[in-house]
Amino acid sequence: MNLKEFVLSKNYEVLIYIFLVLQVISVFFSIGVSSISFAIAGLLFVLRMLLNRDEIKGLKTNLDLFFFAFVLVEILSALFSDYKAEAFFQSRRVLLIAVFYMAIFTLKDVERIYNTIFAIGVVSAIASVVELVVYYFRLDILWVGVFQAFMTAGELKMITLLLLFPLYLDREISFRRRAIILLVMAPTYLTFLLTFVRSAWLGFIAGLFLIVILRYRYFFPGWVFLVVVFYLFFPLKYRYAHVSEVLGSETTVARYMMWKTGFKMFLQKPLLGYGDIDLYKVYIKFRPNPPASERHGHLHNNFVMWLVLFGIVGFAFIIGLFIRMLIDMFIFYKNLSAYPVIRDFLLSGLGIFVAFHVSGMFEWNFGDAEIMTIFWFVVGIVYSINKIFSTVK
Repeated sequence: MNLKEFVLSKNYEVLIYIFLVLQVISVFFSIGVSSISFAIAGLLFVLRMLLNRDEIKGLKTNLDLFFFAFVLVEILSALFSDYKAEAFFQSRRVLLIAVFYMAIFTLKDVERIYNTIFAIGVVSAIASVVELVVYYFRLDILWVGVFQAFMTAGELKMITLLLLFPLYLDREISFRRRAIILLVMAPTYLTFLLTFVRSAWLGFIAGLFLIVILRYRYFFPGWVFLVVVFYLFFPLKYRYAHVSEVLGSETTVARYMMWKTGFKMFLQKPLLGYGDIDLYKVYIKFRPNPPASERHGHLHNNFVMWLVLFGIVGFAFIIGLFIRMLIDMFIFYKNLSAYPVIRDFLLSGLGIFVAFHVSGMFEWNFGDAEIMTIFWFVVGIVYSINKIFSTVK
């Protein structure tokens, strides 16, 4: 077998799948392993596409033009940025979009998708058990986040739980499978609470609510119970005499000031923004000597960040991308909601979509490579499901 035959073989495709999955599951314990796996999977994928361009046609989706526009905006905003080198360097985030296409390319049957989601759940559970052990022996630790920043850990657990929850709620799946899924979710859920990431909690509540309302209304009392659990956990870290004090807390005021200052920054460069850069050096020009709670390279809100980094042009394309994605997800779900397991993959996608954006109203999760790796992978799962059934029809 020569090189071309090997690249076009099934074994080569499996190789791409292995490194892609390794990239995704390693975000739970090592960003280094994830980055190396991504580089290998990406190179293998590009070589495959170069040697068989007909396969590119099978990867086409309604999102392609939006992705292309986003890449173009990244380049243009970097060209007109006052910090060109940094803007071009940071724009490498667009490479992660390849995860979406690699997922479509490699996830071609339902069993493989199920096994992959289960593997993500298991790795998250193992990492969570390690975190619990560390948390138990380190009394100085107030919140969980052993392998990554606690805010990233919170969002990863939010996505993992929403990925598994529909499979647990689906009564047409065997009791044994659902029981195993519940066991896998348990350590992740417990450590999710211990991250105390409020934006991720809120995103999880919103995402699960959509899943419950769309399909599993019988679980509504369970959803209320989970909300109460968050409410009871909240005072263990955030000691407010009354919930209304949250609005006047240091972090809430800091976010308000960052959003307000961010809007002033946007008005200064409204068309293409400042480029994909660390914004703190620009921020202090608009708000000199900010308190420590405002000293970040971002503005704790995806929407404000898109406006400031990429201007109104980039903002419009990114919003368009997500609106198109949401419409597609609802259409896919409507068409396939009669099929157990399949509908659960699609519900996961919808729930994670909502959770990501609700959480992104208070964090810059679009700028976190670990979170975006698994987010693009989940979106890829949703579109691969649609392609599998379109082919069958």
